[in-house]
Amino acid sequence: MKNKSIHIIGAGLVGSLWAYLLKQKGFDVHVFEKRSDPRKTAADRGRSINLIVTSRGLDGLKKAGLIDSILPTTVPVYGRLMHALDGATQYQAYGRNNSECNYAVSRGDLNKTLIQKCADIGVTFHFEHDLVDTDLQTKTLSFANGIQSKFEHAFATDGAGSVIRKKLHALSPNTFKEDVSFISSDYKELYLPANSNGEPVLEKNNLHIWPRGTHMLMALANTDNSFTLTLYLPRSNHAWSFESIKTKERVQALFKSEFQDVIPLVPELETQFLENPQGSLGTVRFSQWHFEDAIALMGDAAHAIVPFFGQGMNCGFEDVTILLEILETNSWDFKKALPLYSEARIKNANAIAEMALENFVEMSAKVGDQNFLLQKKIESILEKEFPTEYRSRYGMITYTLIPYAKAQEAGLIQAQLLADIAKHTPRIEDLDLSFCHRQMQREWIPWLRKQGIQLDRYLV
Repeated sequence: MKNKSIHIIGAGLVGSLWAYLLKQKGFDVHVFEKRSDPRKTAADRGRSINLIVTSRGLDGLKKAGLIDSILPTTVPVYGRLMHALDGATQYQAYGRNNSECNYAVSRGDLNKTLIQKCADIGVTFHFEHDLVDTDLQTKTLSFANGIQSKFEHAFATDGAGSVIRKKLHALSPNTFKEDVSFISSDYKELYLPANSNGEPVLEKNNLHIWPRGTHMLMALANTDNSFTLTLYLPRSNHAWSFESIKTKERVQALFKSEFQDVIPLVPELETQFLENPQGSLGTVRFSQWHFEDAIALMGDAAHAIVPFFGQGMNCGFEDVTILLEILETNSWDFKKALPLYSEARIKNANAIAEMALENFVEMSAKVGDQNFLLQKKIESILEKEFPTEYRSRYGMITYTLIPYAKAQEAGLIQAQLLADIAKHTPRIEDLDLSFCHRQMQREWIPWLRKQGIQLDRYLV
């Protein structure tokens, strides 16, 4: 195995982590990237939603031995703070104790760190190599600069527009079924600096959400106490849509109507809105993630999802850890391992894709609904009072390694459980824990036992 050559297409987050792990295992790793070296260019503000690192991402970084290098570049996030139209706020903790938090990180900074770590141990990067074609018979990669490179094993980590995925789909549309869909909302980023003495102008350890039904604003802190704001609006066919806001006056009207408290915080708000790029949000599903023993798809190339569960990168990092485990279990026999990888990951990627779409509705609309908020309060109490018998779907996804598909099943049962308890609990002060436990024993606890899930395990 040692010195066997591996080709990786895409030097993004998943590609860089995979390159690092393979190099640790003794492979000669070559990474081809269409961009120039991001370590040598200035940050391109406005083009990347800030990321959240959770259990599955942390697991991947730990397996690579990189966790101590990455965590200092993140900001812990302990809950979400909803900002109502009248300026009132309401807080929801994420975890069931202060040790459970998410970690906000700049995509660009994290990518640069991973690339540098790879370079430090001898991974070879080929920047400004834009893949344009792949000959699957001769195992040849062709780049826009005229260079060709033969491969034995290639991993496509080249994002939602993956050239290799499209090549596989064209080869056999029935075997490699591709489904790419976009939601009706797009996004723009805005920059909110720290105040004049360097302090954050919002509470930095929260995810801030201004939910407004069809649209919303979110804010996550950066390590320098600035914030990245992400505004989600319908593309068209709505009073507040990107199509309808093309002047400074319309930008002002939007924020005065919907996000009044943000206006004094964002410098050159109108200019930022009009000049920053507008991004689209979509889902990629692919029916088979491997081709023979030669190619495997990972990360967004296989399963791009919308960002509303904070799991895009985390799901991609879990691809890395699962594939590594499968390859090692099968003595690095790629012919045996790659089909097992496809089988293991596709159902879980489809599950988190569906839940991320559902979470858009929750974050933009439901977080302002009083019955929904009551159920969330009930759920928080259940997690604390019955720690070995109850874990929210969010907690399973964010703080454990329980497979996404199992967490999705759990969420369906929990939704009915919480609705039933809420019907008998007009106020949170009236919550009867004995009644709650009886309700849990009807379907929830039997399901846990049947699945063999022990909630005090699976932790990172």
